[in-house]
Amino acid sequence: MANIVITSASRTAVGSFGGAFAGAPAHVLGASILEAVVERAGIEKSKVS
Repeated sequence: MANIVITSASRTAVGSFGGAFAGAPAHVLGASILEAVVERAGIEKSKVS
């Protein structure tokens, strides 16, 4: 089993009900956060599974 390491924390934007992100599905918000965390960590996307 592989070790899991948390290298950075991030969160999605918080807004009002029905705001700019009201129509964005959870997987789209999650993907944008994952991309930001990988970029911030300075690693290649291909290294993350």
